Amino acid sequence: MKKNLPSSQRLAAVAVMDPGLAGRDRALLERAERHPRSYSGGEMSVWWATAPRLVRPGAVVVGLAGGAWVTGEFEWHDPNAHEGRATAPMDGVGPSLQGVLDALHSALTYAWPLGVGALALLAAAYATDAAARNKAARLKDRRVRPTELGDDARTLLARAQQAKKAVLTSAVHRFDLIDRQRNEVSLPRQEWEIAEALREYTRLVKAEPANPRSGRVAALLDTRRRALRASLDGIARRVKALEAYAEQVAQADDRYRELQQIQALTDGSGDVLDFLARTVRDDFAVAEIEGMTGEAAAVADAFTMALESAKEAAVIALPTRTIAA
Repeated sequence: MKKNLPSSQRLAAVAVMDPGLAGRDRALLERAERHPRSYSGGEMSVWWATAPRLVRPGAVVVGLAGGAWVTGEFEWHDPNAHEGRATAPMDGVGPSLQGVLDALHSALTYAWPLGVGALALLAAAYATDAAARNKAARLKDRRVRPTELGDDARTLLARAQQAKKAVLTSAVHRFDLIDRQRNEVSLPRQEWEIAEALREYTRLVKAEPANPRSGRVAALLDTRRRALRASLDGIARRVKALEAYAEQVAQADDRYRELQQIQALTDGSGDVLDFLARTVRDDFAVAEIEGMTGEAAAVADAFTMALESAKEAAVIALPTRTIAA
């Protein structure tokens, strides 16, 4: 029985990344996908991206250093005033104020070097963040977002992703009854190539003039659109091949589950034989069990044929060498 895949109209395409990306680069693009505002914009100098964010904390550190210098130069009360130091006349509160001033000077003397260290760490963090944003901007072409695609292209991508998911989540794939390693390598590559081609198709469609100025331009535009439509049809054929493969895998999955259920029933055939032998003639019991065993063999054959069909579909959907659409 033919098993229909879910309609692509109920699916939503998701962003696709180049499977050749290194792990760190993939993680960076995933982070940029989750926080688009933080990673928006193009590349810019790390220095100019970092310096404006250090103005306020830098002013605080300068203030601490200036305060340490001022409090060290000024003496509110000193019975033996030294030359070159500002000293207020002695009075009743002079010693107390001088104690507060000395304590403040001591605190600022320790605080401003710590502030310099914190400022350096902050600068390093801001510079690292700016470098990451620049790298994400350089890697943006190695990710295709659904928002970059037109409606028809987005629908094709959703269908391809659904077919990929159906294969990778199947039982026959999970238990390596079909070529699991090939699926895990080839399916992401096929998805990326389809997404990349659909993005280019959308870009070319958007570059068309909305209002042709003459019949000659309109004729050229019509020729261009036919060529683009032929290219899109080629991509659609790749998607259909993936869907045919996913359908064959789904049928193999059905036969596999059916085989499991019948094997579970036949595993208990000894108990059934004993029970029937006590109630009816032995030859009738044997005939019943043999019938169950024959059914299991038939399903096993059907499962084998389904697996072979899935493998043949994989040869079409997952060619060893990439075929340009």
